[in-house]
Amino acid sequence: MQQLPRGYYAIQSDFDNSPRDSFTFRGVTYAVCEGVNLFASIGEANEHATEIPQEVLEGLPYESFTTPVLLFSAGRHCIDRFAFTKSLTLLGQGAGISPNIPSDNPLEPPALNPARTEGESVLYGSYWRGRTTLTEPAVETLIVDGFSSEYVRFHDMRLDGGRAYVAFRNIIHISPCGKTLYLFSPPAQDSTLDREVLLQNIRVANYDDLDYGGNFTLLNARRAVLDGICFDTSTQIFGLTSITRDFSNCAANSKTSQYIIKNSYFRNLKGENGICTGCRDAGDRAVCLFVTDSVFVNTSRENEAVIRPHLANDNCRLYVARCTFSDSRGNSGTAFSVMGPGSNVEIIDCSFEGFAGELSHEPPVPRHAPEYIKNMAGGFVTETSDPHRILGVDRADFSVLDSLYVGTRAYYGDLHVHTNCGGKSDGTLPMSEWPARMDEKKLDFAAVVDHRQMRGFFLPEWDEERFIIGTEPGTSIIDLNACRQNQRSVHYNMLFPHKYGLAMVLANFPEFEFRGDELTGSFIYPKFTKERFYKLTRYVQSIGGIMVHPHPKTMLSSDDPLDYYFGEHTFIETIYEHYSSHASIRNYDLWVALLALGKRVYASGGSDTHGDVSNSAVSTFYTGEKSGRAFFNKMRSGDFTVGAVGIKMCIDGHPMGSEVAYSEGMELTLRLDDFYPPAWQEDTAYELRIYTDRGLAYASMYSGKMPQALALEVKQRAFYRAEVFDLTHGYRVAIGNPIWLD
Repeated sequence: MQQLPRGYYAIQSDFDNSPRDSFTFRGVTYAVCEGVNLFASIGEANEHATEIPQEVLEGLPYESFTTPVLLFSAGRHCIDRFAFTKSLTLLGQGAGISPNIPSDNPLEPPALNPARTEGESVLYGSYWRGRTTLTEPAVETLIVDGFSSEYVRFHDMRLDGGRAYVAFRNIIHISPCGKTLYLFSPPAQDSTLDREVLLQNIRVANYDDLDYGGNFTLLNARRAVLDGICFDTSTQIFGLTSITRDFSNCAANSKTSQYIIKNSYFRNLKGENGICTGCRDAGDRAVCLFVTDSVFVNTSRENEAVIRPHLANDNCRLYVARCTFSDSRGNSGTAFSVMGPGSNVEIIDCSFEGFAGELSHEPPVPRHAPEYIKNMAGGFVTETSDPHRILGVDRADFSVLDSLYVGTRAYYGDLHVHTNCGGKSDGTLPMSEWPARMDEKKLDFAAVVDHRQMRGFFLPEWDEERFIIGTEPGTSIIDLNACRQNQRSVHYNMLFPHKYGLAMVLANFPEFEFRGDELTGSFIYPKFTKERFYKLTRYVQSIGGIMVHPHPKTMLSSDDPLDYYFGEHTFIETIYEHYSSHASIRNYDLWVALLALGKRVYASGGSDTHGDVSNSAVSTFYTGEKSGRAFFNKMRSGDFTVGAVGIKMCIDGHPMGSEVAYSEGMELTLRLDDFYPPAWQEDTAYELRIYTDRGLAYASMYSGKMPQALALEVKQRAFYRAEVFDLTHGYRVAIGNPIWLD
C-alpha cells in the first residue's frame, strides 16, 4: 500500500467506523496516519493543511497544485459554517468528472453521468448553518471539485484583498435549498481585490428553492466564466443579479467586468428575470456579457425575455453567438431585453423559435419625478385597472383625517429585533447598549423578541420608553394543507401590552414546558396542529396581545397561502431585513394573496437583527407619546406604515386597520409625510399607489421631498390600501395597512 503523498489531507466520512490507517480515493487505497493526514472533518484537516503537494495523484486532471489539497472519501461530510481561511483545493470522488453528458438532441437536457451516481462525496449543511464563507483577504486560490451538495451555499464576503481565483467544478446540487448557492459580494470602492471566478460543469436539475427567492448566483468579479452549466427546471432566480437588479455585477475596482456563459444548457427557469445583469451607478465602468454555444429552452417566465442585460453605458456589451433559443409556450416578447441606454449588442449565428422578436429595449428607469403627485383642482378619473374619481383639491376636505393625528408625531421603529440580555438570548449587542445605538441610527423604538425566555423584560436595562415586549418562539405545524419538501417549521412573534403576558401564555399552554422564574426560566418550542396553534393565537389576542408571522417565506414552504395564515387580525412580515430583499418580495406577494382570499391580515416588518441596531426595515408610527406601550397600542390597531414613509389614511374618519360598513358618498383621504431621512434617496422617483381588492385605483410619481395629499370617492370594495414604490430602485419603501369595508 502506497503512502498518501505529502500535501494531501484525507477526510473520512463515518470516521468512527472506518480504518484509521488507510484511506481510499477514486479506487486507490493509501496508507495514512490519523491526526497527520487523516481526519474526521474539514475543520480538523484545515488546521493541519500546511504543505503543497509536489506530485499529482493518478487520474486527477491537474498538472500541479498551488495549495494544500483536501481529499474527501465517499459518503456524507457536514460542512456547516466552515470558513475558508487559507488557499485550498477540495477534491471529492467526482473530481474531474463532469456530471453532465450532452444529449443527442440539443433541445433536450444533458443526462446525469452514470459515473456520478454512486460513491459520491456529499457535502451537506443544516438549514440555518449550511453556509461556507470566505472572508480572509489573503486567500488567493480556492478550488472545489467533484462533489454533490445538499443545502450548502458559498459566500465570498471579502471587500478587499489581492488576486483571488475561486473555482467550483463538477458539482451536483441536490434539491431543495432556498438560499443563494454562489454569492460574491461587491468589493469596496477602493479595494484591490481582483476576483476571477469559474463555475464549470455544474448540474442543477428539478430544483426547488421552496419559494424563498434564492438565486443560483449573485456574481461580482472582474471576470467570471460559467462553462458547461446544466440548469434544467428550477424555481430559483438564476442571476447574475437580484430580482430588483440592485446587486451590481460591476466590480468597483475594475473598468470592465466580464461574464462569460458558454457550452451550457438552460431549460424551465421559473424565477424572475431569466438571465440578468445589473450595472447601477457604474459611471463609465462596464459589465460585458458574452454568451456562446449554449441552448435556452423556455428559459424565463412566460412572455419574459431570456437574457436581460443592463447596458448602463456604451462601454457595456452583449455578445451572443452560436446559441439556440426556443420557447414552446409562444413568447409574446423578445429573446433579449436590454435595460439602459447602451447599444453595444452583437448577435451572431443564433436560431430563435417561439419569440415575437429577437431584441427589445426596456423603458428608461425614472430618476426624476415631480414634487407633487397628480391632483387637479377639478378632479379626474384614473386610468387604472380599477378606475376611481379623484376629488379635486378645491373639494377635498382633510379636516377629519387631520383630527385623527392631532398631537402626534412620526416615530420610526424596528418591529423585530434580538438583543444579548443573557440566558437563552442569541443577539450579540447587549441590551444596555441598544438605546445609544438606536439614537445613532435615528431609531425611536424596537420590538424585542428574544427567544425562549422572558428575562429581558425584567432587567434594569429594559427601556420602557423604547422597547415593545415580545418573544419569538418556533414550532412545526403538523397538518399543513400543501407543504413542500417537508418544510413545515414556522416562527411566530408574540407581542404583549405588559410584562406578564408571556407568563400567562406559558401557564395556559403547558406544552411549552416552562421551567424557572422570570429571570432564569426558559421554554421549549412545541409542535402544534393547526387547530391548537389557532387556539394559541386566539388566546394571545384575548389578553390584548399581537401575533405576527415573521419571515414567512424563509422557513415554511407551502403551495397554499392559508398554511401561512395564523387567523384574522394577525400580522404578516411584508418587509424583512431590508426593503429590496427577496424575502420582502415573496412575503409581500403572500400577504396580497391572503387579502385576495378575503383574509383580514395586517402587514408588519422588521430587520430580525441579531447583531447591531439596524435601520434597514423601519416602520413609521404616529403617536402622541414615546413609549413602548403607546407603540404597542398603535401597532395593535393596524394604523401604521410598514416602511419609511408616514401614511395617514382614513375613510370617513376610520383609519388604517379599521373595518367599516360601506355607504354611498364615502371619501378616502390620505396624506404622505415624514419620509425617514436615512431611507430617502436623491434622484429617485417614488410612486404612490392605492389598491383595492379589484386592482390599482391610483398611481402617481413624486420626488419624496414634499408632503402629499389625495382624496378619492370610495366605491363598494372589500378594502383600500396604499403603498409607496421606489421606481428607480425597484422596491417598496412603504406599505400601509388596509381599511376593510363590509
